[in-house]
Amino acid sequence: MADKRVTIADVAKATGVSPGAVSRILNNDPTLNVRDETKETVRRAIVELGYVPNPQARGLRLARSGSLAMIVPEINSPAFVAIIQGAQRAAFELGYSMLIGGIGEEGEDPNLAARILSSNRVDGFLISTGKQEARQLAAVQRLGAPAVLVNRYLNEQFPHVILDDEAGVMLAIRHLAELGHERIGFLGSTRRFLGTRRLAGFKRGLTQCGLRLDKRFIVNCGYDREGGEAGAHAVLALADRPTAIFATNHLVAAGALRVARQLGLSVPGALSVISFYDGPVADLLTPAVTSIAYPLDQLGYDAVRMLVRLITGETPTAAGITIRPTGLVIRQSTGPISE
Repeated sequence: MADKRVTIADVAKATGVSPGAVSRILNNDPTLNVRDETKETVRRAIVELGYVPNPQARGLRLARSGSLAMIVPEINSPAFVAIIQGAQRAAFELGYSMLIGGIGEEGEDPNLAARILSSNRVDGFLISTGKQEARQLAAVQRLGAPAVLVNRYLNEQFPHVILDDEAGVMLAIRHLAELGHERIGFLGSTRRFLGTRRLAGFKRGLTQCGLRLDKRFIVNCGYDREGGEAGAHAVLALADRPTAIFATNHLVAAGALRVARQLGLSVPGALSVISFYDGPVADLLTPAVTSIAYPLDQLGYDAVRMLVRLITGETPTAAGITIRPTGLVIRQSTGPISE
């Protein structure tokens, strides 16, 4: 099937459902009297076979719905709250409504976008994948619908809006170095798109500040609090432990702060902690966490505007937009080295 376009007849043959019924399921025909299990079987086959609706045959793209779908790993993530708000503001200004769906940080629902396209009339997608990035982005490409990646990257040709992660992490390392810290730990993902960019910024920041890279201080611990705790335990157990930690987000920072309390290390007296992304959560941690500030709402806002240009047939001025950090918000979690 990879060498030719998958058709409704192919889906019908694979599922044992008539082509007419497959077409009516695709169009979400309320008068169709078939079991929900049959509909789900057809929709699953659509995803597995890589079927893309023919715009001329179905008219899906010809009659626009005025709706966009945004697929994020987790809807309740502090960072995504701001991104979604910016996206909704742009959608409102341009006369669109928005559907929000969570794919799961572990990529539990990689076919969510395909199911939305097969059962709802949406004009395009904003996509921010969880884990299994390569598989999920390949699925997005097969949709055949306009799509913009939000803080994710496939290649220079695929539309995307991203943060300048490296520049932000370098700001953080420079701040710690100016406070006298030389042994700095990295807690977060060291893989996937965001993790590799932030780790690259960490290494460049050390080099620019004339500091030595110690691989023992780099821990691939993911993006959640439990990972932050595990990573902090690993580096703080070292005899020559770091005097400062860069955390890839507030959840990881919260885990590091919790371990510091358990070990009797005062923050920032014995350990400084700095986090990626600024936001209200940074003020709620104890102590409040110094963070790298980005206009996260601009990330969502620019992504929607780019997507609507694609939907209406305009050519975006650039396939990608990179948003730089606005600076550091210095709070109580960082201070001069006390050794």
